[in-house]
Amino acid sequence: MRQGTIDIRGRNGLSIPNSLIRQGDRNSRLAVLFPGLTYRNIMPVLYYPRQLLLERGYDVLSINYAYDQIPEFTDLSEEDKIDWIGADARAAMGAVFALGRYEQFTLVGKSLGTAAMAAVAPHEPRLASADLIWLTPGLKTHGVLENMARCSQRSLIVLGTEDPHYEEAYVAAARARGAEVVLLPGLDHGLEKPGHVADSVAAMHGIVAQISRWLD
Repeated sequence: MRQGTIDIRGRNGLSIPNSLIRQGDRNSRLAVLFPGLTYRNIMPVLYYPRQLLLERGYDVLSINYAYDQIPEFTDLSEEDKIDWIGADARAAMGAVFALGRYEQFTLVGKSLGTAAMAAVAPHEPRLASADLIWLTPGLKTHGVLENMARCSQRSLIVLGTEDPHYEEAYVAAARARGAEVVLLPGLDHGLEKPGHVADSVAAMHGIVAQISRWLD
């Protein structure tokens, strides 16, 4: 495996940090990871799916934005924040397409990262056959629910019942349009059970197993 970066210029021409792990020169499969606002790609809910995808032979591009450290971002309204995230997501995928080497895509987003996915996945023809993995989607975040509903791609949604974004009506609607939903009793927005470390670790094991099965 080789690790490097690609040039991604987002909103206002700002460089977007990233890491691209390549399996080989002829690999045509790429997974793209979009983290949360403060939940980084090195944290468990994204780290272990990344390792699983690498194990399955995917190249993996980790988008390492850190919006919480950009004062201009934190001062914006929610709608303007989502516009910024969407512009950066489109820039990231544009840079990926410019590589001209990938034919199969899997997008993985955690929390705010699902807003990035929702901004690009339903509108980009080159992602029409992509697999979409929505980890704790921001269902109450501006525009996310509506754009997720426009995604006809194969989708897996992972959500805890103690997540503030959880609503049974949202889950029912997602299932009705064909998405697979893994609903985890007692888990919060970090897909953990507060005060129960062993249960949280066991839950992570189960989540990885569910993603592995779904990828099959």
